[in-house]
Amino acid sequence: MDHSGGVMTHPAPDVVIVGGGVIGCAIAHALAGAGARVTVLERAGIASESSGAAAGILAPRLHATAEAMFALALESHKQFGPLVESLRAETGLDPEYIRSSVFDLAHDEKDEERIRDRITWLRETGHDVRWLDREEVLEIEPALEPGIRGAYFDTDAYHIHPIRFTNALAQAAGRRGVRFHTGAEAIGLERSGSHATAVRMPTGTLPAGHVVLAAGAWMRSCGEWIDTPVPVYPARGQILTISAVPPPIRSIIYAGDAYLFPRVDGSIVIGATVEHVGYDKSVTARGLSWLLGSIPSICPALAEAPFERAWAGLRPETPDALPIVGPARGWANVTIAAGHFRNGIMLAPITAALISRLILEGVADPRLAPLSPDRFASWEPNSDQQ
Repeated sequence: MDHSGGVMTHPAPDVVIVGGGVIGCAIAHALAGAGARVTVLERAGIASESSGAAAGILAPRLHATAEAMFALALESHKQFGPLVESLRAETGLDPEYIRSSVFDLAHDEKDEERIRDRITWLRETGHDVRWLDREEVLEIEPALEPGIRGAYFDTDAYHIHPIRFTNALAQAAGRRGVRFHTGAEAIGLERSGSHATAVRMPTGTLPAGHVVLAAGAWMRSCGEWIDTPVPVYPARGQILTISAVPPPIRSIIYAGDAYLFPRVDGSIVIGATVEHVGYDKSVTARGLSWLLGSIPSICPALAEAPFERAWAGLRPETPDALPIVGPARGWANVTIAAGHFRNGIMLAPITAALISRLILEGVADPRLAPLSPDRFASWEPNSDQQ
């Protein structure tokens, strides 16, 4: 990888990817695996923004059930096992891909009604999830708050270490010939008719046969380059970890807007806020207070656990909470892959596979139609999205 911020002299890449988060690295890995020459431009470092701040929960039947996204999330979920094994073999890196059950706790009647409705819908469509009564939940996870009414229960969930996963994708892509330029900020595109011919940077231009825009929460500026709305805006998420050895829980636990789960190192991840504060990545007293205050109502045994650290990232949110994936309007060789919000890690494998096929074979998977950038052709921001 080149960390100079400049671009070395090499044959012009087939594809230039703007953004070195999990989506950009996954696309680079997939394209290079199919034989394409790829260069990734990243203004900071690999996984330096939302991808590095994510929790890494992979439970699509719980957190990726929007109609336009669910089938893609399930397919992506199936791809993780083979992909992780391939990354381990190619790089020797371990992304900490861990199988886990997942619970969504019901504390009151309203919670129970919401959760039971989801379970009914999932079971009617063939998914093996179920409702557990209080006693059944506590038999599996006895340290949970005993006043719960019951919970959603799914055994087909995982969690992965986002930074290690993204770095493994980047390292494997590099071994396949992908060139990474970190500290290299893209500032625009050169154009000839409907074709992008190069990506502009403060230090010069990089010729490109195709351009993929995967700049996360900074995609609005990319929209200005291509003169089309790309309504992605930052949503701050604060997360913290506490220490517990051994951890009193083994599963991923959701309770309302909060979640917690144990990592293999004995830390417990607790998240996450959703705040619309622009590009402010501050960790705040209000955010930490909410996160810490959620612990006793979920797992009282963790109330006295030592605090480890806290951090914040900027998730790329869209007005309809769905990713924006597909060809850019009015351009023959520019593709957008952004706006994955809380599902960037979850959707990285399928996004990479479908974007690679779109670019190299010209095949647009029909499942991408609801995610097309064209749905925002006439979009105007409201006061919360300025």
